[in-house]
Amino acid sequence: MKLFSFFILFSALNFGQSFDSYFQMLEDGRIQEVKDQLPELKSKYPYDPAVSYLQLLINDDGDSTFVQFKRYIIQYPNSDYTDDAEMKIGEYLYSRGLYGQSSQQLKKIPLKYSKSEHIQRAVDLMVLSFDATGETDSVQYYLAKFKWKYPQLQVKQYNVDPNTTELMPGKTSKNKVTAKINNPNANPWVVQLGAFGKYSNAKRLKSIVSNAGYPIKIVEVMSNGKRLHAVRVVRFSSE
Repeated sequence: MKLFSFFILFSALNFGQSFDSYFQMLEDGRIQEVKDQLPELKSKYPYDPAVSYLQLLINDDGDSTFVQFKRYIIQYPNSDYTDDAEMKIGEYLYSRGLYGQSSQQLKKIPLKYSKSEHIQRAVDLMVLSFDATGETDSVQYYLAKFKWKYPQLQVKQYNVDPNTTELMPGKTSKNKVTAKINNPNANPWVVQLGAFGKYSNAKRLKSIVSNAGYPIKIVEVMSNGKRLHAVRVVRFSSE
C-alpha cells in the first residue's frame, strides 16, 4: 500500500515537472513545439488546469484570449496559474490603454494572491495605471497598504515613507492613510514608443530616449498571447 501511494505521488510530481518544461519552452520562444505536443497532452490530461493554461498561452487572438483568461479564473479559482491569468488580464488592459480598468485589475494580485510571484510587477504596473489617470490618492493609499502587507515590497522609487502611515490591520479606510508621496504632479499621459520581444532591444531604445531627458520605463505586456517589453514615456504632461 505504501509503495502504491509512493507511485501515485511520484507520478504526480513527474507530471508537474513535465508541465513546467512546457512553460519553459514557451518562455524560450519554442511555441510551435508546444503546439505540436498539446493535442497529446489534452488527450492524456483533459481536465488538468496546467494543460488548459498552456492552451491559453499559445492562442494568437489577443481579444479572444482575454475573455478566455477570465473564464479560466472562474473555472480554476485555486489553480497554480490563476494569479498568472489575473496578471495577464491586467497587462492586456494596460497595453490597450485602459488604465482605469487595469489599475483595478492589477491590485487584485497583492490583495488576493499573497504567494504570487507577480506582486512586485503588479504593483509597479498598478502605479503606472493610476498615474495615467491622475489618481495620486489611490497610489498613496495602495502603496501604503501593500507595503504594510508585504514588507519586502520595493516602493522607494515612489518616494513613499511607510513610517508616516497609520494603516493598521482591519482599518482599510482611505482616510486612515497618511503616507506621503513627494511628487504630487503626476501627469496623466503615457506614450508607448515601441514593444520588443527581446529585452535587450527595449533596453537599447530606453537608453537612447533617456539620454534625451525623458523619463522612460520598460513594462512587460501581453500582445496576441506573446510577452513583449514595451518602452514608454511616463508622466508626459500633455497630448
